[in-house]
Amino acid sequence: MNAELKRIVSTAVESFNSCEKYLLENDLSERCVCARFAMHLSKALIGTDYHDYVVDVEYNRGYDGKDRAEKRMYDAPITVDLIVHKRGQSYEYGFTNLICVEMKKSTNRKGCTSDERRLSNMVSYDYGFGYKAGFMIVANMKSRMLEIKREFYLNGD
Repeated sequence: MNAELKRIVSTAVESFNSCEKYLLENDLSERCVCARFAMHLSKALIGTDYHDYVVDVEYNRGYDGKDRAEKRMYDAPITVDLIVHKRGQSYEYGFTNLICVEMKKSTNRKGCTSDERRLSNMVSYDYGFGYKAGFMIVANMKSRMLEIKREFYLNGD
C-alpha cells in the first residue's frame, strides 16, 4: 500500500511540475500552489483502488472518528493543507483517511519542522486520525518545482 500511495503522490507532483511552473515562477501563494496540486492529486487517483476518495484543501473536520468534530491536536484546533479521504465516514466503517499533505515554499522562514511533526502525528492511531500516509512537499523556489521532502506512514509501517 505504501508504494502505491507514494506512486500516486509522485504522479501528482510530476504532473504539477509539467503543467504549473507559472505559479512558482511568479511566486504565487502556498495556498494557490496547494489548491492546484490538489487538482493533480485528484487526477492521479483515477484508475487506482482509491478512485472513490476525494481531495480537500484545508479540511478541518473528522477528529477521533467523528465526521463533524473539529480536528484537534494538543487540545488546539488544527488544519492540514491537503487531505485525501472519504467525506462523511467514521470509524464504524473503518478508517477512511488516506493521505495528508503539508506544503511549504523553500523560502518560508518558518521551515517544515512543525508541519513534519503534525504529519507524523496524523499517521498515528494515537491522535485519532489514522491517515495511511503523510507527505511533506516543498516548493523549491530555485528549481521552480515541487519535491517530496519527507514521507510518513501509519505507525511507521
